[in-house]
Amino acid sequence: MKSKVLTIALFCCISIVFQSCGKDFLDDTKPEDKISDANVWSSPDLAMKVIYGCYQALPEGHTMCMMMSSTDEAIFYGDASIGAAFTKGLVSPSNQGGFSASVWSWAQMSWQWDALYKNIRNINIGIANIGKTPFTNQEDKDRAVADLYFLRGYCHFLLMSQYGGIPYYDHVVNLGDDYNKPRNTFEETVNLIVSDLDKAITLYSADEIGLVKTRADKGVAMAAKAKVLLYAASDLHNPAKNGVITSGYSNPELVGYTSGDATARWQAAKDAAKAVIDLNVYSLYNSNPDKVRNFEEIFVKRSDEDIFIRYVDPINDLYWGLGRTPYIEAPPSFGGWGWSADNVLGDLVDAFEMSDGGKFDWSNPVHAANPYLNRDKRLYASVLFEGATWYDNRIIHVGIWPDSTYAPEHQSTNYWVRKFSDIEKGPMEYSELTKCPAWPRMRYAEVLLNYAEACIELGEDEEARIYINQIRARAGMPQVTESGAALKERYRNERRVEFAFEEQRFFDVRRWMIGPEAIGSGSGINVRYPVQGSYENPIYEPIITDAGRVWVNKAYFIPITIDEMNKNTALIQNPGY
Repeated sequence: MKSKVLTIALFCCISIVFQSCGKDFLDDTKPEDKISDANVWSSPDLAMKVIYGCYQALPEGHTMCMMMSSTDEAIFYGDASIGAAFTKGLVSPSNQGGFSASVWSWAQMSWQWDALYKNIRNINIGIANIGKTPFTNQEDKDRAVADLYFLRGYCHFLLMSQYGGIPYYDHVVNLGDDYNKPRNTFEETVNLIVSDLDKAITLYSADEIGLVKTRADKGVAMAAKAKVLLYAASDLHNPAKNGVITSGYSNPELVGYTSGDATARWQAAKDAAKAVIDLNVYSLYNSNPDKVRNFEEIFVKRSDEDIFIRYVDPINDLYWGLGRTPYIEAPPSFGGWGWSADNVLGDLVDAFEMSDGGKFDWSNPVHAANPYLNRDKRLYASVLFEGATWYDNRIIHVGIWPDSTYAPEHQSTNYWVRKFSDIEKGPMEYSELTKCPAWPRMRYAEVLLNYAEACIELGEDEEARIYINQIRARAGMPQVTESGAALKERYRNERRVEFAFEEQRFFDVRRWMIGPEAIGSGSGINVRYPVQGSYENPIYEPIITDAGRVWVNKAYFIPITIDEMNKNTALIQNPGY
């Protein structure tokens, strides 16, 4: 059985011509260079290639412009408007920033409404036809059907996380059909997603959990369900908390619950996360006693912390696509594209605690004199800064000498992304995708923190601390001991630093409804060297590098584009647009 399952993993390394973006393998037209629908579903191999193509079309990370530039994590200087839509109040149905169709926004393009619905259509074609496929055994058939239900639920969840309630498609829409399908309510959307994931969970075998990280299994579907329920229970969708958004909006049922028991929703999220923990299959990666290197290795080595990942495909993932974060984000003298990288903001760097668990504070003269001394080890594994050691034991220098000349790595914020890079393999060339092998869609640390968050919301602080402290212990950080609001604050900061650059912050800010405080100041660091030609005794000064950042409440939801509103006249726009 294991050899058969491991063979399946090869799908992520081969060229898949049936991707749902670009070419539509399941097009209604049938030119001679395409395979007919009848032939596809009469062949288990071809049917599975359709399913693999639907996996391949899911959103990914590790691209030139990551979602972090639309948050308080970074600024994208290749095109400042990409992030400014969300950080400067410019988002509108005609301006979705990084979620618009643009080569700069490669990562978010696969998150777009039309891209996800195109994939959903292919998935629904699969659900409608997979019963015709003559699999050699029931186990293979059940797994294929489970894949399709998982994919349908997961794709609708990705839309839900952006828009709230959305049209839930459980059937194939063909040319000439009525396209005017209204949005399901938020509650209906959540229930339909969970229903699809539950079908997948039932069909998947427990014997195969964790064997193939690139394809869903029972554990992946359970972790996805836990995440859906966590998002659904959050303040953004709670009628007792989201009045600032829904006040005056005629259809609050589209963006949140309008009735029901908030406590029951948090309990459901807690139970779903605990069910994943109780599988006893996953564990935090903790193989290297060096805490900095251990955190780096989470992203460059495969382990039982991985739940659901996307491998780089050297054939299909071309140009600015998946796999080039270490190349694009690296400083110029280390071979990177510094001119257009996502420049890390000081707002994020300052969020990493001191090694004793205290807050970093620029007003503290000891901290200000050497701001990177005695900090959370995850900072050193996530960000490059003045004095950091990088490839070949070379030192990062970003400062300015008295004659106003710059050190080699000087840029706007003077912080660079280190996370996802493998210091043992050296600088990455443009063609070396295998040095950045995979993108973590879900990892076990997220399940633990999801569980802790639900516990906090239920008032179960002692239980929450147990799981938060597991994450902190892995990083070499002291335990948290707070309760109540103080514990929630520590938890949210823990999630922020643990998942920096992993495309979590964009959604956490929204579901917690902390936009005004989380938009950030747009800060960086100015470093000056007192002696010309010497890097000794640098002087640090926090500065504002991205002025004018402002939060607008409508940005809690992404607007539906004008094109989509015109295509489907039954759609109702999100509040504020």
